[in-house]
Amino acid sequence: NPELVRAWREASVDRYPDPHYTRAREALAGLHNWDPDGVVLGVGASELLHRIARAFVRPGQTVYALGAPFGEFAHGVTLQGGMLHVLPRRTALNAQEHDVHEHTLLYLSNPHNPTGDWLKPDEFTAWPGLLVVDEAYLPFLESPTELRMGDRLIRVCSPGKAHGVLGMRIAYALTTPSIAQRLRLLQPAWAIPGPLAAVLEALPACQDFVARTLPTVRAWARALAEALGAAWSGLHFFTVKVNNAACVAQALRAQGIRVRDCTSFGYPNLIRIATRRPEENARLITAWHNI
Repeated sequence: NPELVRAWREASVDRYPDPHYTRAREALAGLHNWDPDGVVLGVGASELLHRIARAFVRPGQTVYALGAPFGEFAHGVTLQGGMLHVLPRRTALNAQEHDVHEHTLLYLSNPHNPTGDWLKPDEFTAWPGLLVVDEAYLPFLESPTELRMGDRLIRVCSPGKAHGVLGMRIAYALTTPSIAQRLRLLQPAWAIPGPLAAVLEALPACQDFVARTLPTVRAWARALAEALGAAWSGLHFFTVKVNNAACVAQALRAQGIRVRDCTSFGYPNLIRIATRRPEENARLITAWHNI
């Protein structure tokens, strides 16, 4: 998004930013019609997820995930001495069966990475413990649904993917003011650089970029999936079933093409492919058929 790049470049770097990042939090709160005190800024979703684990996971505590979690969240749970238990995505969430109490944490990415599976809110919002929803890929849905805020909900947003500025590490969380305060206490002073704060402040006014570009991105992804004989997920990425994901990924890397081997997610027979521009997709299609 050129507007976000401009905001980054024009930000003041000769003085410390506001330590409370008031304007950025107010802008994001306005975007989501939420309380500014319930907005927590982060340097990438990874940093926020590690902070959430530090705040809410204790040694020996069982933490649940619906489907394979983002590796950084799993790493954060491990560092805290927690035990991560992965449930199938379509699990009927039964509090008694899983020994759930108000402090039991459930994590899910929605849509799910790498499968693209999307769960309707009523399939998980009845969870009685703490619910962490990673919404990194939500903007890529054709009709994204704004999740209704609840008392024990943390929504982790990392819109840098949808805006094409991953290196900026844009991220924030939406939650209750009390949970937000707990997360902010774990953050060092001036943890958000001035340019990043400026981008977060500008983000709500730059949403037209997503509306203009993502339909094209989805069309490219759909065409690519069809060319590879795969089912399109509705997002900018999708998975393809192969005999050995690691071997296929290595063969494509040898031709200068990078795809995601999903073995680390527990899917050794899946490759995740994300669309690029049509000319780059054509190279992938040719390489795919060659191997």
